[in-house]
Amino acid sequence: MENTTTQNIKKIAILGSTGSVGHQALGVAEGGRYQIDFLTGGQNLKLLAEQVRKFDVHKVAVADASSVSDLRLLLAGESVSVVGGEEAICELISCSEADTFVHSISGLAGIPYAIEASKTGKRLAIANKESIISLGELIFENVRNNKGELIPVDSEHSAIFQCLLTSDAVNASGDFKPEIVKRILLTASGGPFFGMTKEQIEKVTPEMALAHPTWSMGQKITIDCATLMNKGFEIIEAVRLFGVEIDKIEVLVHRQSIIHSMVEYIDNMVIAQLGHPDMSSCIRYALTYPERSFAASSGVDFAALGKLTFDRPDREVFPLLDAAIRAYRMGTTAPTALIASDEEAVSAFIDGKIRFCDISDIVCETLETFSPHITCDYNSVKDAELTSRHISGNLISKIKR
Repeated sequence: MENTTTQNIKKIAILGSTGSVGHQALGVAEGGRYQIDFLTGGQNLKLLAEQVRKFDVHKVAVADASSVSDLRLLLAGESVSVVGGEEAICELISCSEADTFVHSISGLAGIPYAIEASKTGKRLAIANKESIISLGELIFENVRNNKGELIPVDSEHSAIFQCLLTSDAVNASGDFKPEIVKRILLTASGGPFFGMTKEQIEKVTPEMALAHPTWSMGQKITIDCATLMNKGFEIIEAVRLFGVEIDKIEVLVHRQSIIHSMVEYIDNMVIAQLGHPDMSSCIRYALTYPERSFAASSGVDFAALGKLTFDRPDREVFPLLDAAIRAYRMGTTAPTALIASDEEAVSAFIDGKIRFCDISDIVCETLETFSPHITCDYNSVKDAELTSRHISGNLISKIKR
């Protein structure tokens, strides 16, 4: 990943401003008095219109082109350019005056915008793990060739990034030296079902799965945290971002979510990054790196916290951790198939079509059926997405509730 000289960031664009991370990015922008070049949003048009007014934004886009007229009605009387659809959003990115793109669109839908932003020579503060997992090499190459920057926003990868920077794990050209890293210790809250048996998991409802113990996030990622699929995605993301072998990544359940990740070096010394579970701090760091900016919130009171605990994940009850590793080893487009299958299964679970335990069965069976492509480019990734969605859809249709 790239570490180049930072610029004084004055203008930002937020992709996915109506989601959880995008909303927090706007909060950081308000506190730091950044100017918003443009916003993009999904189906929550009312919130998007409110954000445009509040931050005096003059360019806005919606993912669905058919929603443009509705958003224009909500913004009647405002001096705002409203566009919609993938092509229009990519055009906004390529012509943007922003110094930094905060990419907080979730899912495979965010890939085209990560690719476009990576070509601009600007800073890409990325929370969209799916684009890194599916086409990380292409994105990194674009960033290098255009002399841009890529800074991870996910709390765990922001933590690893900061841990690496505090050691001599970065060479003179700004590249990481994975050979001095012994292990990356990726922490997980364990979700709401830590310690449950397989029998107990079978009775889990969507309402139960959406009650995350420490983080406030969107529905999809909250369910993924409950299945530990999100941690599986983060394993692959860490491999892509930091160039370490997948065998060097270990997942630890850390219920307090105070340590966001750790790096152990070949001399057995461990550096950890700690803080309250708050995405705003990761976004703020991605905007101000290599500087740090003042945060008005209170820090960690360690005496009040009392203790920090660690456990190993139950890989039998939560098999999607190993499914992610298997997808990575399969190579090329298999990780994309993993993501697409999970998106289908989680959506079906939220809609009450399948049980919680069916999610992992569907994802694992889809992986067994899927044949990875010979090469990994944008077209093969799109094909893998469609193929795995089709496989998963058939499996879901056969489940009787």
